[in-house]
Amino acid sequence: MRDPQHLQAVIDGMIAAVHGPTGSAHEMGVGANYLIAGKTGTAQRVSRVGDEARDQSTLSQNQRNQALFIAFAPAESPQIALALVVEGGGSGARAAAPVARRILDAWLERRTP
Repeated sequence: MRDPQHLQAVIDGMIAAVHGPTGSAHEMGVGANYLIAGKTGTAQRVSRVGDEARDQSTLSQNQRNQALFIAFAPAESPQIALALVVEGGGSGARAAAPVARRILDAWLERRTP
């Protein structure tokens, strides 16, 4: 049986990722008129072993990391959920989260992105 407290802990963490001061997607949540629950992610395409400081821009497009972001909003009463992958985007926070914000705004605030 699922413990509702476990689910709430996950949701709280997702809200903190967007609205917390040190959240990985903090920038995308700034100025939102609704509460967003989200999670960034990055899928590595090539190994970084021996090259921890590898700059993604030095890689060919097909070797760059995939940028991931999942979200639902408003967090307290979801009306929309989404999952994004930006091919070669580098990181979820920089590439996918801003796209998610535009989609969420368009859906929840009925604005043209």
